[in-house]
Amino acid sequence: MSEKKPKQKGVPRMSENERYMIEYLWNTEKMSQSDIARRLGRSQSSIARELNRGNTLDFDYLDRRTLLNMDIHARVKYSAQRGQFMALQSKIKKGTGLKLTDDIKDMIEYWVNVEHWTPEQIVAGNVLEIDISPKTIRLWSRQGLINIKKRKYHLKHTDKEREVIATQRARQREIHRLREELKSKGELIRRSIYDRSQVVENRKQFAHWEIDLVLPSKMNNHRYLDTTAIMTFTERKTRFTALSLVKSKHASDVLEAFKVFWKKYGKAVRTITADNGSEFISWDFVEYVQKQLGVKLYYATPSAPQQRGTNENRNRKLREWYPKGTSFKDVTQKQLDEVAFKMNNLPLTQALDGKRPIDVFDTEYKTMQRYRRAYEKRKLKLLAEKQANQSEHENS
Repeated sequence: MSEKKPKQKGVPRMSENERYMIEYLWNTEKMSQSDIARRLGRSQSSIARELNRGNTLDFDYLDRRTLLNMDIHARVKYSAQRGQFMALQSKIKKGTGLKLTDDIKDMIEYWVNVEHWTPEQIVAGNVLEIDISPKTIRLWSRQGLINIKKRKYHLKHTDKEREVIATQRARQREIHRLREELKSKGELIRRSIYDRSQVVENRKQFAHWEIDLVLPSKMNNHRYLDTTAIMTFTERKTRFTALSLVKSKHASDVLEAFKVFWKKYGKAVRTITADNGSEFISWDFVEYVQKQLGVKLYYATPSAPQQRGTNENRNRKLREWYPKGTSFKDVTQKQLDEVAFKMNNLPLTQALDGKRPIDVFDTEYKTMQRYRRAYEKRKLKLLAEKQANQSEHENS
C-alpha cells in the first residue's frame, strides 16, 4: 500500500499586525516587495496583492506609459487600515451565499437563448438587478445552474487557415499593383476596395456601408430550396445593421430590395462596399447606384470575405435567428425589421465600448444632417453673393 501524503496546511491569512508592518516598511523604509516578503515570510505576489488592496492613491486619469515611468513607491501609498477593511469586506461577501435566484436564472436564459445576447452584453446593458460579472454567468452555466446555449465568441485560425489568408493577401497586393498599372495607362476598370479613402478604412467617418446577400438552405442536389434571400447592410463606424428581403437574385428583385433600404437610410449613405456576386456587378445595379443615386460603389477582392469583416460578423449574428438550413420563403420584411431592431439594440462591448449601435447611429446621423444643412446654407449664401456681384458689375 502506498502511504498517504500528509494534508498540506494552508497559508495563514494576513494579520492586522502584518499589515501595519507592511505600511511601515513600504511607506517609511521604502523597501521593495521582495524584501518585505522575505522579512514577513510571505510570497512576493501576496505582498503585491496586499499593496494593491490597501493603496490609497488613484491614478486612473494617467495613461499606462506615464504610470509605468513613475517610481513604484510614488504610485502606491499603502494604508494598513484600508487593507484590513478591504479584507474584512471580502470575507463578508464570501459568506453571503449564491446570488442566483429563479428570477435571475429566467432572465439570463431569456436574454441569451431568445434575444441572443452574450454575457458581456447582459452586464453592459444592466438588464439584471444584481452586480455580477460575465465570468460568473459562464461559471453558473458550466456548473449546470443555468441552461444557456454555448457559442464560440472568438474563433482561432488554424495553421491551414492562416496559410490561406497569407496567400489571399499576397494575391490582393498583386491585384492592387495591376490596378495601379491600368490606372496609369488610363484604362477603365471597376472601382476597387483599395480605392477607398483612409477615413473609410479607419472607420473615422460615418455613412460608409458594406452589403451582402445571405442565402437560404440548399437541397442534396446543391440547389436552393427557394429563390429568396436576405440583403444585409452594415454601417462600418456604428455597426448598425439593416435587412431587406430579396424575392430572387434577379436584377430587378435585387434593385427592389435595395430601394427598400435606400428609402429608409439613403440620407446616411456616402459609399457602399460589396462583394463580387453577380447580383452586385450587374449593369442594372451599378448604373442605379453609381449613376442615378451618385453613390460610390466599391468591390472587395474575390474570395476575401475578411475585407468586409463588419458585414460578415453581422451575418453570423443574423444566423442565430435564421440558422443555416433555414428557408426564407415564409419570412416577411416586418420580421426582418424586428430582427434588425434587436441586433442594433445589442450593446457591443469591444467594438463600441458597451454602446448600442442604434444609439451611436442616431447620434452620428443627426451630426451628419446638421453639417449638411450648414453646408447648404453656406452654398446658398455664396451663390446669392455671386449673383449680386454679377448684377452690380452689369449695372456699372
